[in-house]
Amino acid sequence: MKVLLELAWTGAGRFLPAFSSRFSSTLLSFFVLLVASHFLPTQEYGLYVFLFSIGSALGLIAVLGQQILVVKHYRRTEASGHPLNQALLGVNARWLALGCFVLLAAALPLWLFTERLPPTYHYLWLAFVFAAIFALSEYLQNYFRIHGRINMSLVPREIVWRGTSILCIGAAGLGGVLTGGAGAMAIVTGLLAATTLYQSVCFLQDEGVGWLKARDRVPAETHGEWRRESGYFIANNVLNSASAYLETILIGALLGLNEAGFYFVALRISMLLLLPLAAIDTVGIPMIAARFQKSDTAGAQLLIGRLSFASFCISLLGALALAVVAPFILHVFNPEFVKHEDVLTALCVLSVSLAFFGPGSWLLMIGGGERFFLIARAIMFVLYLGLLYGLARIGGLMGIAIAGLIFSTASSLAAWYWIKQKWRIDNMATAFIRPFLFGGTPAEKAAPLPTGRATEGAGR
Repeated sequence: MKVLLELAWTGAGRFLPAFSSRFSSTLLSFFVLLVASHFLPTQEYGLYVFLFSIGSALGLIAVLGQQILVVKHYRRTEASGHPLNQALLGVNARWLALGCFVLLAAALPLWLFTERLPPTYHYLWLAFVFAAIFALSEYLQNYFRIHGRINMSLVPREIVWRGTSILCIGAAGLGGVLTGGAGAMAIVTGLLAATTLYQSVCFLQDEGVGWLKARDRVPAETHGEWRRESGYFIANNVLNSASAYLETILIGALLGLNEAGFYFVALRISMLLLLPLAAIDTVGIPMIAARFQKSDTAGAQLLIGRLSFASFCISLLGALALAVVAPFILHVFNPEFVKHEDVLTALCVLSVSLAFFGPGSWLLMIGGGERFFLIARAIMFVLYLGLLYGLARIGGLMGIAIAGLIFSTASSLAAWYWIKQKWRIDNMATAFIRPFLFGGTPAEKAAPLPTGRATEGAGR
């Protein structure tokens, strides 16, 4: 407890803004869903959730891994206009432009031929437009994060966007002008565009436009390395996006929009338990990467153990509290949701298991393990699809939740195995108590941490 208090004290200036923003974001996302559920019929609410899930999933894919590439390689300590940074931003911009163009190009025919699609997909074009804006927002969030500008990173999208969405959806509902789930989706899309535009202006004020012509300022082999890494990051983003939203999308397409509405709400409730991990990732990853730069294996192991243990303990306590109030929360959204309380329990177990492994996936991605993670998760994802189909037929929503829990745990174990084998570092929560537990190695016996290009810019 003493070391946890020391960590909290020394990192409070950075951790508290991240945690408060993440907490406020999750709280506001509840109110967005709650307001929408009260002003929309169940079917239209399910449509809104369906479109939002598709848009978010496509947006995470369309960023094309550039949010990870900029975290990994951007040199924040260098003077403004550094050649490598400018070239990197130029690469990021070209990839993002490609992703957004593909989404908008796909949205056009979906809009033109709306009437030829089944009713559920009449407003699919709107999800694609939302996805293009979301992709840019995701990149900018990570750009400001590596500069330590937590408020600029999180407040526009996590606070302002969600807060104004609540007010606008509520006002439209009270005024009788809310045109179903598609209308709610149009509101959140327009507001996200406004907050993203603000972040874009701040980005241009920081970096200027010199990056537009900075392609030749770094060697060709560096560009080749960035392309290779981007490919791995894109593939991993596809898997991340699928694991985060595939279940809701499939439920909406196959089981019905009512069920999709419940599952999305249950996911958002369970995500409350990931708030400590999200805040720790925001602040802790740069701290860990700084130790990478110094080859401080013992310091990295100690910090990772503390962070994982703290996130797990807070998430576990939250899960116990949530078990008591879950029926009431579900009833507030829709009395029919209470009958699926067991599904929410399974999703909460999933969140606690993620917290137990701490920042494992981020450690792997910034340390050169993206290829291993991609191959391992691709194999597991194929198995997951079969498991998802089989358990869905047997247990319905509960079967889908259990399939997600198994896939998530297997992915976390794969990341833990690579980190343990490559760095001799244990990222489980138990490492705080005993670093060599479950096959880990005490920090003083651990292998040297990767340096140079493997973690260049990751913690800056």
